[in-house]
Amino acid sequence: MRWALVDFGHPFYRPLTRRIIIFVLLLVWTVVEFFSGSSGWMMLFLALSAYVGWGFFLSGQADAPLEDKTDTPQTPPSEDGK
Repeated sequence: MRWALVDFGHPFYRPLTRRIIIFVLLLVWTVVEFFSGSSGWMMLFLALSAYVGWGFFLSGQADAPLEDKTDTPQTPPSEDGK
């Protein structure tokens, strides 16, 4: 089992607009913490922004094709052609 902070392959993150909005919100909150003088929180959100930015845009996991999770077996064609 692999531990991950965020499952970048989850179908929720497939639309590009969701990924952009989440990434921009993290960056905005990083700037808010910077201007409020909280350097510890700013560093945490900067690291989280870098991690999420890498996972959403550089790793390619969110753009990978979805796996087919249907458990219905494929029936072979009948021999009489019907």
